[in-house]
Amino acid sequence: MCRIEPIDFIRGVAVLGLPLTNLMYMSNFTSGSVAPSSQWSDELISYLVDVFAHGKFRTVFSILFGLSLCLVYAKHKESRGAEIKSRLFILGAIGCIHGFVVWPGDILLNYALSGLLVLSVIKLDTRILMKLAVCSILIPIGILILLIYQGGETTNSYQLDLDEVGFSVLGLLAFNFENYLSMLVLLPTITLWYVFGLMLIGVLLYRAYWQFKAVVPVGLCLFLLMPISVISSSIARALFSAEYRLIYELLNWLFAIPLSVAVVCIVLHYRNSIVFRASLLSHAGKNSLSLYLMQSVLGVWLFQFAFPTWKIYFTHTDYFLLFISFTILQLALVWCLWRMSLKGPAEWFVGHCRAYLNRREY
Repeated sequence: MCRIEPIDFIRGVAVLGLPLTNLMYMSNFTSGSVAPSSQWSDELISYLVDVFAHGKFRTVFSILFGLSLCLVYAKHKESRGAEIKSRLFILGAIGCIHGFVVWPGDILLNYALSGLLVLSVIKLDTRILMKLAVCSILIPIGILILLIYQGGETTNSYQLDLDEVGFSVLGLLAFNFENYLSMLVLLPTITLWYVFGLMLIGVLLYRAYWQFKAVVPVGLCLFLLMPISVISSSIARALFSAEYRLIYELLNWLFAIPLSVAVVCIVLHYRNSIVFRASLLSHAGKNSLSLYLMQSVLGVWLFQFAFPTWKIYFTHTDYFLLFISFTILQLALVWCLWRMSLKGPAEWFVGHCRAYLNRREY
């Protein structure tokens, strides 16, 4: 399949940005707690990450996933169903291994299952897809917010004990198994439908830009969608983050959508620009699966085995500096793969699995 450089470019930006929000949960998955600090730099980084990063990168990924499914579906006219399902099956299998063995915050299985749902409705009328997207996103989040608010569950300032920082390999596997099972229980009730709704937004954008030849005006993106997202997230943070952190995070998922849609639309509007041609970020997008898996392997190794006390003492500034280090390391890896004309190891593995499954069909 011919790659579309602008989509790879956005995907590259999104995958490189994921550690900004994921690292604290690789340190302490159950709470993502950060060491208290009164430094102004920590307060500023906390605000910027909450408003501009939390939920945004994952939302962009989900929208692009739905858009990419449509591109693959249109490309493989004869065997499109089998081709996409084989990819999703492999992705789901990798996600299960990743969640049980490395980090229970895995999103790959969710993407695989949501992708199968998208395939089942991809031929429906555009208006029906719009209604499905709205319902899939709003209903689960609305129900969960009501349950949290009525239950009176407030933000807990959980502090790690020095005796809790260490993990043996078997201890980590047991921890991952328990927590990933809990994530799988939530999957069919909340997260699956939310990601499904975001992917449907990607389907709608594909129809707008590729089928209907329509565009979302750049001015609308810059002066309406983006400000709505930032202002709404800031207000919700001021109202809920101190006492009802979970409610704020759920609202932040919703407020991430206008900003993410705006970013995707702006890049698609300028998709013929030379900026996106053979850029380092585009190659990062082409190897996004390898980068995503590398982030969690390296992050878990650092916090659980190499430097376990980091999870006690790391402030927002420390996490941000580590994120910068991760970004430099990943860009260096992508540059090496690019110069040697190699695929990332995960992309190479998926390609060989697809070839094997295709041979089995014949």
